Amino acid sequence: VNSTEKFLFQDFGQTWQIKPEESLFIYEPGLGPDNYSHPGHIPVFTSDLKISAEVRSACGDNTACLFDAAATNDTAIGLNSMMTGLMLEQERNLVGNAPPNITGDPRIIAFLGKPVLYTMVVNDADEFNVTLSPMTGAQLPVTYTF
Repeated sequence: VNSTEKFLFQDFGQTWQIKPEESLFIYEPGLGPDNYSHPGHIPVFTSDLKISAEVRSACGDNTACLFDAAATNDTAIGLNSMMTGLMLEQERNLVGNAPPNITGDPRIIAFLGKPVLYTMVVNDADEFNVTLSPMTGAQLPVTYTF
């Protein structure tokens, strides 16, 4: 279903409004649901905003940037919203990244006083760069060749 913000607010969201006596919250003395409910409030909808050419040029098609810049009349706020969204997306991608697949000979053949060459292949299914680092406090010098 491709519904507008107005439709979702008026014909769907508002139908979930409860009566004050149906509230499950516990309020401080002298307060009640009416202190936290504003049934006459109508939010700003994206379709109602006047988006300038300058804002469109700065924000591209980023909805958060377009909305925030137009609603506040401040392009910097919109750009900040866009950058915050991009950073959150990057973090979400990193958290969702599967561990890399490491393959190689399970045996390491070493001789006293001789360098050891061990070859492994490291792949990341999500195509992230993989960095290998020696363990802290490693007793032997460790080098990597890629």
